[in-house]
Amino acid sequence: MCGIFGVIGKKINIEPGLQTLAHRGPDAKGQFADQYLTLGFRRLSIIDLSPAGHQPMTNEHQNIWVTFNGEIYNFQSLRKNLENKHKFISNTDTEVLIHGYEEWGINKLLRKINGMFAFCLYDSEKKKVFLVRDRIGKKPLYYYEREGLFAFASEVKAFFKIPGFHFQINPQAFSLWLGFPYLWNNNLTLLEKVKKVPPAHCLILDLKTNTYRIKKYYHIPKHKNVDSFETNQKKLETLLHQSVRSRLIADVPIGILLSGGLDSSLITAIARQYQPHLNTINISFPNTITDESRFAQIVARHCKTHHLNLKIETKNIFEDFRQNIWIYDDLSTADGGLYSTYLLSQKIKEQGIKVALVGEGADEVFCGYTWFGFGQLPFKLLGHFLPIVGYYYAIMRIINYPQFFSYPLMLNKKLKQYGGSILTQIQQNEILSSLPNHYCMKLDKGSSAASVETRAPYLDYHLVEFMTQLPQNQKIKGQWYHHRKSYEKYILRRVASKYLPPQIYQRKKKGGMTPTYKIIEDGIKEYRTRIIQNDIFREYFSAPLIKKIIDSKPKIKPLIWQKEWLVWKFLIFQIWYEYYQNYTL
Repeated sequence: MCGIFGVIGKKINIEPGLQTLAHRGPDAKGQFADQYLTLGFRRLSIIDLSPAGHQPMTNEHQNIWVTFNGEIYNFQSLRKNLENKHKFISNTDTEVLIHGYEEWGINKLLRKINGMFAFCLYDSEKKKVFLVRDRIGKKPLYYYEREGLFAFASEVKAFFKIPGFHFQINPQAFSLWLGFPYLWNNNLTLLEKVKKVPPAHCLILDLKTNTYRIKKYYHIPKHKNVDSFETNQKKLETLLHQSVRSRLIADVPIGILLSGGLDSSLITAIARQYQPHLNTINISFPNTITDESRFAQIVARHCKTHHLNLKIETKNIFEDFRQNIWIYDDLSTADGGLYSTYLLSQKIKEQGIKVALVGEGADEVFCGYTWFGFGQLPFKLLGHFLPIVGYYYAIMRIINYPQFFSYPLMLNKKLKQYGGSILTQIQQNEILSSLPNHYCMKLDKGSSAASVETRAPYLDYHLVEFMTQLPQNQKIKGQWYHHRKSYEKYILRRVASKYLPPQIYQRKKKGGMTPTYKIIEDGIKEYRTRIIQNDIFREYFSAPLIKKIIDSKPKIKPLIWQKEWLVWKFLIFQIWYEYYQNYTL
């Protein structure tokens, strides 16, 4: 987990911007500059801890330069294919990008590498810059442009240190952010002139003409898998082993964040076969309904790991949350899980662990959420639109406000473009939209803020391809939806039955653990008036309606959830907005 920042065009001092990324890379920093650009890097040392691994990194001819955030999990096999022709000076995965580009060019290089990455590769002879984001969007990569200047960074806060940068909300992006759990657009951010390189895309900048284009280099294949369930179960097991094993490569201590749920428990059981001394960590907020520490303890005993059970005590959780609002960065996701990811990453770091394996991504890839049930009977008898309306309300919890009626229509139109069954469309949306803009953002920003690298085995693109091609009856058991039985993640549970006790692999999914209700309760007392007076909210809600939403006391669960979600969005946006309005001062 590192930080990259660069400016192309105007010559400016990038050190202030680079300093805003210090949490992503506290171990070292570096810069390279020529007449065209300045590249900056903050390092979190994971592989080859020596100075040979510092960045920006170049080749022996000093005509190819790279600044890179992430991990290339198959770098060792790629290096073997390159060593006969190219001179390596380090043992890092970074250097494979340089010599791989020299040997194969950018297109073939991107087809060969497997990992989580956001990098800038500069070819000084061809006068070209390549900004690349990984296939799934696990690593963020932003860019900002105005006349005569183009900049890129791992986090948008670096752009605030560019002279002349202005904090301004993008109304199109805000409208999307307001109506969905996250900013579902793969290119926009909430800030004007700041954009994201979409997942599986490469931005190619030509320094001779000062123009750029964005090219998609990867599509999830749409082949259909016609193999038997037993054959596919074996294939999945092999893919899981390959993914977990490749993510255990590091020159620093590794741990597994063990919640006690199916996903992290299976990772633990598989990793245990390759690591005789395995660290597992369970972290929970005491006295919350989602404390799963007893299940984590069952898995730890079953797998014979060195287990830590850590509690997060927060006497004033709202004040702590407000002080750490900076971790939300571009606010693509407003999920409270980003904050809890930060807190638990701090606890992990205190134990001397720099790398943690996590179970994120399994629900999106393996169809683990309850809303995948809208692709089953009886819901799919209702046509296409009504199940999608149900999906929208499942993820947003908004029931009775006219301002939100257009969003299910947007979602319905978007999902139809994916084609296939309703379940297939929801799965595609979760992978292509929710993962890069919501869950991967939560994971990256929360963990990197505490200088910890998180690796998600379920997001290996080979696993994603495999799962999207399976028939529906291998993803979810049965044709009929059942809210109590564990029918989701059917094939994954079958694999897990070989490794875990029944009370673990048969468990239903539990929700997140951040006590957002307490943050809302304390925060709204202070921010109520400022929220009502915020002109940005007033474009969508009248002042009396905002007051009504905040002050309402609903008694039935759907309306309670609706109020909590809306007030949470009001509160987090207001805190974030006030913080970043003054960030450049």
